[in-house]
Amino acid sequence: MKKRTKWLISAGGTLLIIGAIGFYPTSENLDPSKWIKITLRDTINAPLRAVSELVGNVKLEKATEKKKYNGMPGIIKIRPLTGNFSKPGDSHVVYFSSGDTLVESIVVIKPPYVFSYELTKPSLPMKYAVYKARGEFDRSALDSNRTLTVWTYSFLNRNFISTFFVKSYIKNTHQFWMRDMLKATKEQIEKDYQAKRDSSKLKAAL
Repeated sequence: MKKRTKWLISAGGTLLIIGAIGFYPTSENLDPSKWIKITLRDTINAPLRAVSELVGNVKLEKATEKKKYNGMPGIIKIRPLTGNFSKPGDSHVVYFSSGDTLVESIVVIKPPYVFSYELTKPSLPMKYAVYKARGEFDRSALDSNRTLTVWTYSFLNRNFISTFFVKSYIKNTHQFWMRDMLKATKEQIEKDYQAKRDSSKLKAAL
């Protein structure tokens, strides 16, 4: 009973703080270079061109479905909104297990190196602290058989008070989700690339 009471007090305090954030003026600095950032890197054992061709096969809703994250529900499906998510302006809706949604829109594509997208209209609790966010993948060839992926997330917090909550979310939740997504992407691409190579060798041998 005491544990439940403490939880209710804690939850109530959090809601009051979140509510207070909403009353402060929103600071919309539209320059992403000024937003709160986190950058992670990973190496995929496949050529840059192959990575660019195979990355579209990775199902985001499957990549972390068995993982649990503090304050982040799982992705259950993605539905096209505009276009097929292959060019700037295309968008889709991401649905979460909690019933929440958000919209992802492509901002920049420079094949096969840069892919940038923006997250807007979230119904997740983070909407009280974050106005919008951007993700950018920057890929480069380490050599003929390895590709370096640099993934940067930038968050536009609503005001100076929400900065604490955004940084806490990145530290306790988002960085772990990003690492798992990179790992799942790496494993899927390397698996598909190896299968493609094996198929080519088999055809050549026949």
